[in-house]
Amino acid sequence: MDVCLFLSGTTVRDWQAEALERVVAADDVTITSILYSAAESDRSLGDTLRRGLEVREWAVVNALNAWLRPRGVGTERVPVDRVLDRDGITERAVRPRVVDGWKQEIPGEVVDAIAAEADVAVRFGFNFIVGPVLTAFEYGVLSYHHGDLREYRGQPAGFWEFVHDADTAGITVQRLTPDIDAGEIAALRTVDIGDCHAWEAVRRRLYAESGDLLLPALRAVRDGRAREPERLGDVYTLPSGRPVFEFAVRNAVGQLRERLGGTSDGGGRDRRSSGVG
Repeated sequence: MDVCLFLSGTTVRDWQAEALERVVAADDVTITSILYSAAESDRSLGDTLRRGLEVREWAVVNALNAWLRPRGVGTERVPVDRVLDRDGITERAVRPRVVDGWKQEIPGEVVDAIAAEADVAVRFGFNFIVGPVLTAFEYGVLSYHHGDLREYRGQPAGFWEFVHDADTAGITVQRLTPDIDAGEIAALRTVDIGDCHAWEAVRRRLYAESGDLLLPALRAVRDGRAREPERLGDVYTLPSGRPVFEFAVRNAVGQLRERLGGTSDGGGRDRRSSGVG
């Protein structure tokens, strides 16, 4: 099975590096090509200003997180060269066309070229992808969603599970469709987050549990074991206004509690369920 990797640059997150290391070590899957995004966003000035106004409250959250965040899984970036031997791998860069102000569409000639070289694509870069690329590969385009898409779709990872005081959160590897987090499930894991006192702890735990799901997901789509979700959850997005500040205070207190107590460091989790199907 030949894989085309979609990246936004020459580094990946630490949990993505773990996933790729497992793929590289497998004898039935080969990364044959990489497609780099030449631009993370081509938003117009108006789109950029509107987006800035929408997320202005999150400057407070980001500042608090940067001050309190402990080091752990999900906080580091790893050079691709440390994971892959890029000799023999075909590499291209593309500037995707922006659709509806935020979606990205890869030009048709590039889609034809990469689909001729691989059986499946793995999205570790770009933004929300639409267009012919989703159906060009024999086994589609796989992407992580840090949530159980049967309950929580959209973003951010683990945020609404934390806000809703959920005891568990999901990790899904899905085959992408034009709709948000509505694809076939190639791998799914449910993780215990009941002892996480801060959103950052939830995210670290989800990232720490992600690395070993990509390889079984690739094998699942190859073997015809990916499945349609029996239901789809609501689509969530970032809140705005007063709820953001209330969350920021709660999250900061939780981070201090975890720092003092040394809990929820991403180790020693109890997996409620794991695997494919």
